[in-house]
Amino acid sequence: MPPKKETAPAISVRGDALKGKSVIITGEIEGRSRKAAEEILVKAGAKIEKSLNKKVQLVVLGEKAGPNKLQKIEELGLETQEWDELIEQIKSEGGEEPVADDDDDEDDEEMEDEPEEPQKPKPTKAKGKAKANTKAKADPAPKAQASAATSDSSIAGKKVIITGTVGGHDRKAANAILEEAGAEICKSLNKQVEIVILGTNAGPDKMTKIKDLGIETISWNDLAEQLGLEVAPEKKVANVDAGDAPDSIDGMTVLVTGTIEGHTRGDAQKMLESAGAKVAKSLNKQVELAILGTKPGPDKLNKIAEEGIPTCSFEDLVEKLGLEAESSEPPKKKSKKN
Repeated sequence: MPPKKETAPAISVRGDALKGKSVIITGEIEGRSRKAAEEILVKAGAKIEKSLNKKVQLVVLGEKAGPNKLQKIEELGLETQEWDELIEQIKSEGGEEPVADDDDDEDDEEMEDEPEEPQKPKPTKAKGKAKANTKAKADPAPKAQASAATSDSSIAGKKVIITGTVGGHDRKAANAILEEAGAEICKSLNKQVEIVILGTNAGPDKMTKIKDLGIETISWNDLAEQLGLEVAPEKKVANVDAGDAPDSIDGMTVLVTGTIEGHTRGDAQKMLESAGAKVAKSLNKQVELAILGTKPGPDKLNKIAEEGIPTCSFEDLVEKLGLEAESSEPPKKKSKKN
Protein backbone atom coordinates (compact mmCIF):
# COMPACT_ATOMS: atom_id res chain seq x y z
CA MET A 1 0.00 0.00 0.00
CA PRO A 2 1.51 3.39 -1.00
CA PRO A 3 2.04 5.94 1.77
CA LYS A 4 -0.83 8.29 2.44
CA LYS A 5 -0.60 11.50 0.41
CA GLU A 6 -0.33 14.61 2.53
CA THR A 7 -3.02 17.09 1.44
CA ALA A 8 -3.53 19.20 4.55
CA PRO A 9 -1.52 22.43 5.03
CA ALA A 10 1.48 22.61 7.35
CA ILE A 11 0.67 23.75 10.86
CA SER A 12 2.86 25.77 13.21
CA VAL A 13 2.26 24.95 16.88
CA ARG A 14 3.45 26.35 20.20
CA GLY A 15 6.40 24.31 21.42
CA ASP A 16 5.11 24.08 25.01
CA ALA A 17 1.41 23.59 24.29
CA LEU A 18 1.50 19.86 25.16
CA LYS A 19 4.76 19.83 27.08
CA GLY A 20 5.38 16.48 28.76
CA LYS A 21 1.89 15.17 27.99
CA SER A 22 1.50 11.53 26.96
CA VAL A 23 -0.86 11.36 24.00
CA ILE A 24 -2.07 8.89 21.41
CA ILE A 25 -4.04 9.32 18.19
CA THR A 26 -6.87 7.01 17.23
CA GLY A 27 -8.82 7.16 14.00
CA GLU A 28 -7.85 8.83 10.72
CA ILE A 29 -6.59 12.42 10.48
CA GLU A 30 -7.91 13.93 7.27
CA GLY A 31 -5.14 14.89 4.85
CA ARG A 32 -2.32 13.53 7.02
CA SER A 33 -0.61 10.24 7.66
CA ARG A 34 -0.49 9.06 11.27
CA LYS A 35 3.25 9.79 11.38
CA ALA A 36 2.78 13.35 10.12
CA ALA A 37 0.03 14.01 12.66
CA GLU A 38 2.19 12.64 15.48
CA GLU A 39 5.09 14.87 14.42
CA ILE A 40 2.87 17.92 14.86
CA LEU A 41 2.03 16.85 18.41
CA VAL A 42 5.68 16.13 19.17
CA LYS A 43 6.56 19.66 18.04
CA ALA A 44 4.04 20.88 20.61
CA GLY A 45 5.95 19.00 23.33
CA ALA A 46 3.85 15.84 23.49
CA LYS A 47 5.15 12.32 24.11
CA ILE A 48 3.52 9.80 21.76
CA GLU A 49 2.34 6.55 23.32
CA LYS A 50 2.33 3.45 21.11
CA SER A 51 -0.72 1.82 22.66
CA LEU A 52 -3.75 2.67 24.77
CA ASN A 53 -2.73 2.31 28.39
CA LYS A 54 -3.00 4.01 31.74
CA LYS A 55 -0.05 6.28 30.98
CA VAL A 56 -2.00 8.07 28.25
CA GLN A 57 -3.13 11.52 29.38
CA LEU A 58 -4.94 12.58 26.21
CA VAL A 59 -6.50 10.62 23.34
CA VAL A 60 -6.70 12.63 20.12
CA LEU A 61 -9.72 11.53 18.12
CA GLY A 62 -9.65 11.38 14.36
CA GLU A 63 -12.37 10.00 12.11
CA LYS A 64 -13.52 6.38 12.01
CA ALA A 65 -12.09 5.49 15.41
CA GLY A 66 -12.77 1.80 16.05
CA PRO A 67 -15.57 0.92 18.51
CA ASN A 68 -13.27 -1.36 20.50
CA LYS A 69 -10.78 1.50 20.90
CA LEU A 70 -13.54 3.87 22.01
CA GLN A 71 -14.78 1.33 24.54
CA LYS A 72 -11.28 0.87 25.97
CA ILE A 73 -10.79 4.65 26.18
CA GLU A 74 -14.00 4.91 28.17
CA GLU A 75 -13.06 2.02 30.45
CA LEU A 76 -9.70 3.64 31.21
CA GLY A 77 -11.40 6.98 31.86
CA LEU A 78 -9.02 8.77 29.50
CA GLU A 79 -9.44 12.39 28.47
CA THR A 80 -10.31 12.84 24.79
CA GLN A 81 -10.23 15.69 22.31
CA GLU A 82 -10.95 15.90 18.62
CA TRP A 83 -8.00 16.66 16.32
CA ASP A 84 -9.46 19.87 14.89
CA GLU A 85 -10.23 21.30 18.34
CA LEU A 86 -6.82 20.40 19.69
CA ILE A 87 -5.03 22.05 16.76
CA GLU A 88 -7.01 25.24 17.29
CA GLN A 89 -5.79 25.31 20.89
CA ILE A 90 -2.12 24.56 20.27
CA LYS A 91 -1.30 26.29 17.01
CA SER A 92 0.87 29.39 17.19
CA GLU A 93 -0.31 32.84 16.20
CA GLY A 94 1.27 32.45 12.79
CA GLY A 95 -0.10 28.94 12.30
CA GLU A 96 -0.71 28.00 8.68
CA GLU A 97 -4.46 27.64 8.31
CA PRO A 98 -5.55 28.88 4.85
CA VAL A 99 -8.89 30.67 4.60
CA ALA A 100 -11.49 28.52 2.93
CA ASP A 101 -13.48 31.42 1.43
CA ASP A 102 -12.87 34.95 0.08
CA ASP A 103 -13.12 36.83 3.38
CA ASP A 104 -9.53 38.10 3.16
CA ASP A 105 -10.43 41.27 5.03
CA GLU A 106 -11.35 39.29 8.13
CA ASP A 107 -7.95 39.10 9.81
CA ASP A 108 -9.23 36.87 12.58
CA GLU A 109 -10.98 34.35 10.33
CA GLU A 110 -8.55 31.45 10.04
CA MET A 111 -10.19 28.64 8.14
CA GLU A 112 -9.02 25.09 7.51
CA ASP A 113 -8.60 24.14 3.87
CA GLU A 114 -10.88 21.38 2.68
CA PRO A 115 -9.54 19.68 -0.48
CA GLU A 116 -12.97 18.61 -1.67
CA GLU A 117 -16.45 19.45 -0.55
CA PRO A 118 -17.96 16.01 0.01
CA GLN A 119 -21.62 15.36 -0.43
CA LYS A 120 -23.32 16.18 2.78
CA PRO A 121 -23.26 12.91 4.69
CA LYS A 122 -26.42 11.46 6.00
CA PRO A 123 -26.25 11.60 9.79
CA THR A 124 -26.95 7.86 9.94
CA LYS A 125 -23.44 7.29 8.57
CA ALA A 126 -22.14 8.54 11.87
CA LYS A 127 -23.37 5.35 13.47
CA GLY A 128 -20.86 3.98 15.94
CA LYS A 129 -18.91 7.28 16.06
CA ALA A 130 -19.98 8.34 19.54
CA LYS A 131 -16.88 9.86 21.13
CA ALA A 132 -15.20 8.13 24.02
CA ASN A 133 -15.71 10.68 26.74
CA THR A 134 -16.61 9.58 30.23
CA LYS A 135 -20.06 11.02 29.64
CA ALA A 136 -20.33 9.14 26.36
CA LYS A 137 -23.72 8.44 24.90
CA ALA A 138 -25.03 4.92 25.01
CA ASP A 139 -25.97 4.67 21.33
CA PRO A 140 -25.61 6.78 18.18
CA ALA A 141 -28.54 9.03 17.38
CA PRO A 142 -30.98 7.25 15.08
CA LYS A 143 -31.47 8.98 11.71
CA ALA A 144 -30.96 12.48 13.11
CA GLN A 145 -31.62 14.88 10.28
CA ALA A 146 -32.61 18.53 10.19
CA SER A 147 -36.27 18.91 9.26
CA ALA A 148 -35.54 21.82 6.90
CA ALA A 149 -33.45 24.95 6.52
CA THR A 150 -36.24 27.10 7.89
CA SER A 151 -36.05 30.77 8.65
CA ASP A 152 -37.34 30.25 12.18
CA SER A 153 -34.21 28.30 13.12
CA SER A 154 -32.03 30.25 15.56
CA ILE A 155 -28.96 29.44 13.45
CA ALA A 156 -30.34 30.15 9.96
CA GLY A 157 -27.98 32.61 8.25
CA LYS A 158 -25.63 32.64 11.26
CA LYS A 159 -21.92 31.85 11.47
CA VAL A 160 -21.60 28.99 13.95
CA ILE A 161 -19.08 26.57 15.37
CA ILE A 162 -19.39 23.41 17.46
CA THR A 163 -17.21 22.80 20.50
CA GLY A 164 -17.22 19.65 22.58
CA THR A 165 -18.57 16.22 21.64
CA VAL A 166 -21.90 15.69 19.90
CA GLY A 167 -23.29 12.33 20.92
CA GLY A 168 -24.02 10.00 18.02
CA HIS A 169 -22.32 12.12 15.35
CA ASP A 170 -18.83 12.84 14.17
CA ARG A 171 -18.02 16.51 13.56
CA LYS A 172 -18.65 16.38 9.81
CA ALA A 173 -22.08 14.82 10.21
CA ALA A 174 -23.04 17.37 12.88
CA ASN A 175 -21.82 20.24 10.68
CA ALA A 176 -23.83 18.86 7.77
CA ILE A 177 -26.96 19.01 9.91
CA LEU A 178 -26.24 22.65 10.78
CA GLU A 179 -25.66 23.54 7.14
CA GLU A 180 -28.99 21.98 6.21
CA ALA A 181 -30.55 24.26 8.80
CA GLY A 182 -29.05 27.28 7.03
CA ALA A 183 -25.96 27.92 9.16
CA GLU A 184 -22.48 28.82 7.93
CA ILE A 185 -19.80 26.71 9.62
CA CYS A 186 -16.69 28.46 10.96
CA LYS A 187 -13.49 26.50 11.36
CA SER A 188 -12.06 28.40 14.30
CA LEU A 189 -13.34 30.32 17.31
CA ASN A 190 -13.00 34.03 16.50
CA LYS A 191 -14.88 37.33 16.40
CA GLN A 192 -16.81 36.34 13.30
CA VAL A 193 -18.60 33.49 15.11
CA GLU A 194 -22.14 34.45 16.07
CA ILE A 195 -23.25 31.29 17.88
CA VAL A 196 -21.25 28.53 19.59
CA ILE A 197 -23.03 25.18 19.79
CA LEU A 198 -21.98 23.34 22.94
CA GLY A 199 -21.58 19.59 23.02
CA THR A 200 -20.39 17.69 26.08
CA ASN A 201 -16.91 18.12 27.58
CA ALA A 202 -16.16 21.44 25.91
CA GLY A 203 -12.62 22.47 26.81
CA PRO A 204 -12.17 25.05 29.60
CA ASP A 205 -9.91 27.19 27.39
CA LYS A 206 -12.60 27.29 24.73
CA MET A 207 -15.26 28.22 27.28
CA THR A 208 -13.08 31.06 28.59
CA LYS A 209 -12.50 32.38 25.08
CA ILE A 210 -16.22 32.20 24.30
CA LYS A 211 -16.92 34.26 27.41
CA ASP A 212 -14.18 36.77 26.60
CA LEU A 213 -15.53 37.25 23.06
CA GLY A 214 -19.09 37.53 24.34
CA ILE A 215 -20.41 34.97 21.85
CA GLU A 216 -23.93 33.60 22.16
CA THR A 217 -24.15 29.88 22.99
CA ILE A 218 -26.74 27.15 22.68
CA SER A 219 -26.46 23.51 23.68
CA TRP A 220 -26.64 20.84 20.98
CA ASN A 221 -29.60 19.24 22.74
CA ASP A 222 -31.56 22.53 22.78
CA LEU A 223 -30.74 23.14 19.13
CA ALA A 224 -31.69 19.58 18.23
CA GLU A 225 -35.09 20.18 19.82
CA GLN A 226 -35.53 23.31 17.67
CA LEU A 227 -34.62 21.39 14.52
CA GLY A 228 -36.72 18.35 15.35
CA LEU A 229 -33.76 15.99 15.74
CA GLU A 230 -33.61 12.86 17.84
CA VAL A 231 -30.86 13.20 20.43
CA ALA A 232 -28.72 10.25 21.47
CA PRO A 233 -29.92 9.31 24.96
CA GLU A 234 -27.64 10.00 27.89
CA LYS A 235 -26.13 6.88 29.34
CA LYS A 236 -27.56 6.22 32.76
CA VAL A 237 -24.86 6.75 35.33
CA ALA A 238 -25.08 5.84 39.00
CA ASN A 239 -24.78 8.75 41.40
CA VAL A 240 -21.59 7.79 43.21
CA ASP A 241 -20.30 10.30 45.74
CA ALA A 242 -16.77 10.18 47.10
CA GLY A 243 -16.75 9.00 50.69
CA ASP A 244 -14.30 9.81 53.45
CA ALA A 245 -10.70 8.82 52.89
CA PRO A 246 -9.55 6.00 55.21
CA ASP A 247 -6.81 6.50 57.80
CA SER A 248 -4.74 3.78 56.14
CA ILE A 249 -4.70 1.77 52.92
CA ASP A 250 -1.95 -0.58 54.06
CA GLY A 251 -2.83 -4.08 52.85
CA MET A 252 -5.94 -2.91 50.98
CA THR A 253 -6.74 -3.72 47.35
CA VAL A 254 -7.67 -0.47 45.67
CA LEU A 255 -8.65 0.68 42.19
CA VAL A 256 -8.10 4.09 40.62
CA THR A 257 -10.68 5.31 38.11
CA GLY A 258 -10.89 8.59 36.24
CA THR A 259 -8.22 11.16 35.46
CA ILE A 260 -5.74 12.02 38.21
CA GLU A 261 -4.97 15.70 37.82
CA GLY A 262 -1.27 16.48 37.83
CA HIS A 263 -0.18 12.82 37.79
CA THR A 264 0.10 10.02 35.28
CA ARG A 265 -1.76 6.86 36.23
CA GLY A 266 1.60 5.18 36.85
CA ASP A 267 2.70 7.91 39.27
CA ALA A 268 -0.60 7.69 41.14
CA GLN A 269 -0.23 3.92 41.44
CA LYS A 270 3.28 4.25 42.87
CA MET A 271 2.02 6.71 45.47
CA LEU A 272 -0.66 4.27 46.60
CA GLU A 273 1.74 1.34 46.64
CA SER A 274 4.15 3.37 48.78
CA ALA A 275 1.37 3.50 51.39
CA GLY A 276 1.06 -0.31 51.34
CA ALA A 277 -1.88 -0.68 48.94
CA LYS A 278 -2.22 -3.26 46.21
CA VAL A 279 -3.53 -1.58 43.04
CA ALA A 280 -5.98 -3.73 41.08
CA LYS A 281 -5.87 -3.75 37.28
CA SER A 282 -9.63 -4.12 36.96
CA LEU A 283 -12.76 -3.69 39.03
CA ASN A 284 -13.42 -7.05 40.69
CA LYS A 285 -14.65 -8.53 43.94
CA GLN A 286 -11.23 -8.16 45.55
CA VAL A 287 -11.34 -4.35 45.33
CA GLU A 288 -11.93 -2.84 48.77
CA LEU A 289 -11.71 0.84 47.87
CA ALA A 290 -12.40 2.74 44.63
CA ILE A 291 -10.30 5.91 44.42
CA LEU A 292 -11.99 8.49 42.20
CA GLY A 293 -10.25 10.95 39.94
CA THR A 294 -12.07 13.38 37.67
CA LYS A 295 -14.46 12.15 34.98
CA PRO A 296 -14.58 8.46 35.95
CA GLY A 297 -16.20 6.23 33.34
CA PRO A 298 -19.96 5.64 33.64
CA ASP A 299 -19.57 1.86 33.41
CA LYS A 300 -17.09 1.91 36.29
CA LEU A 301 -19.40 4.09 38.39
CA ASN A 302 -22.33 1.81 37.72
CA LYS A 303 -20.34 -1.26 38.74
CA ILE A 304 -18.98 0.47 41.86
CA ALA A 305 -22.56 1.26 42.86
CA GLU A 306 -23.75 -2.30 42.11
CA GLU A 307 -20.95 -3.87 44.16
CA GLY A 308 -21.31 -1.34 46.97
CA ILE A 309 -17.57 -0.60 46.98
CA PRO A 310 -16.47 2.20 49.32
CA THR A 311 -15.06 5.26 47.57
CA CYS A 312 -12.93 8.31 48.26
CA SER A 313 -11.34 10.98 46.11
CA PHE A 314 -7.68 10.69 45.17
CA GLU A 315 -7.07 14.25 46.33
CA ASP A 316 -8.57 13.65 49.79
CA LEU A 317 -6.68 10.39 50.22
CA VAL A 318 -3.33 11.92 49.28
CA GLU A 319 -3.89 14.82 51.66
CA LYS A 320 -4.99 12.60 54.55
CA LEU A 321 -2.12 10.14 54.20
CA GLY A 322 0.47 12.79 53.36
CA LEU A 323 1.49 11.02 50.15
CA GLU A 324 3.91 12.57 47.72
CA ALA A 325 4.76 11.70 44.14
CA GLU A 326 8.02 9.86 43.70
CA SER A 327 10.79 11.41 41.65
CA SER A 328 10.37 10.60 37.97
CA GLU A 329 14.05 9.57 37.93
CA PRO A 330 15.08 6.79 40.31
CA PRO A 331 17.75 7.78 42.85
CA LYS A 332 20.13 5.11 41.43
CA LYS A 333 20.47 7.14 38.27
CA LYS A 334 21.53 10.34 40.03
CA SER A 335 25.18 9.35 40.00
CA LYS A 336 26.94 7.17 37.53
CA LYS A 337 30.14 5.32 38.33
CA ASN A 338 32.50 3.99 35.69
